Amino acid sequence: MDPNTRVRSFKMPPLENSQNSRRMRRLEEQKRSRSLRVDSARNVDIFAGLSLNDVAMEEEKPATDKAKRPSKWANILMYAEVLEMQGIGSVLPDDFGTAWMAVTPVPRGKRCLLVAYKNHGQGGSYVTLRSRLKGNQLMTFVSPLPTDTVLDCILDENWRTNGILHVLDVLRWKSQDYTQCEASFRFWWRDVKLQELPRAHPPASSSSRPPVFAHPHTFQPIPHFPSLQDPAFLLSTIIPLARDGISLTVPLTPSSEMPDNNQLVTHCQSDGVLFYVSESSYEAGSSLLSAWVPLHPMNPGEESPLEQFSRLIQAVVPSVS
Repeated sequence: MDPNTRVRSFKMPPLENSQNSRRMRRLEEQKRSRSLRVDSARNVDIFAGLSLNDVAMEEEKPATDKAKRPSKWANILMYAEVLEMQGIGSVLPDDFGTAWMAVTPVPRGKRCLLVAYKNHGQGGSYVTLRSRLKGNQLMTFVSPLPTDTVLDCILDENWRTNGILHVLDVLRWKSQDYTQCEASFRFWWRDVKLQELPRAHPPASSSSRPPVFAHPHTFQPIPHFPSLQDPAFLLSTIIPLARDGISLTVPLTPSSEMPDNNQLVTHCQSDGVLFYVSESSYEAGSSLLSAWVPLHPMNPGEESPLEQFSRLIQAVVPSVS
């Protein structure tokens, strides 16, 4: 054995503890758990006992009382593990092209939980955005979303001037829990339901240049790609999107200069790409069934993980350039 290979092997965990092996075990555990839930209690979901109509009341309690108890919305979001791209043997799962899906470009911004908790008199609902770890309230506003809806979101880094809230995943929609549904279905459902929302009127302040938004106005689904079978598509579309970001069009209030079709074209910077096992459920906390390939190095002086991933795909299909 080559000495360098032996050294790398010594530093790596045993194959049975590799990320791929642990991922396969976790998927089987999740499938068994899902089957048990279906057989024993079809109405069980992670929001059992959470009353969305009581969200506003939670904020009225004294600060001393709130400090004693963590928010019921804390630590609900699902987090991907960084994709391991070091070690011996194949890095990508054998079924990567057929059993995985991609979500990109994952925008720069603040990860948060959206909770639509109360009917609004003119239709839609009041919503709160909550911090990803402690579940603290970040802001409240009116939206066209149905009541009793919970979404996994990213608040765009420039939301004050583009009004964009990126929707990553759907946990609950109109009182129906979707965390036990497969990822492929959740992302399809997310796109369908967001497309059906009535168009909300942009705030009057958005007619200024640059526009000014007091809260997010546009609910933008992050693009997802259900098939990864063609490595050329990864190299020509998915990786460039993860590298370069995406341009979006945002409707604005008509102004004297633009009485009709007033809109803003804005560019959203990327943070990388997420990969999901298509059959996986949504689970709170760190998940092996979602892999994160960041655009930027994890530590100073290191190479971009996305560029490492790009070389890996090129090596799998050398003829693709």
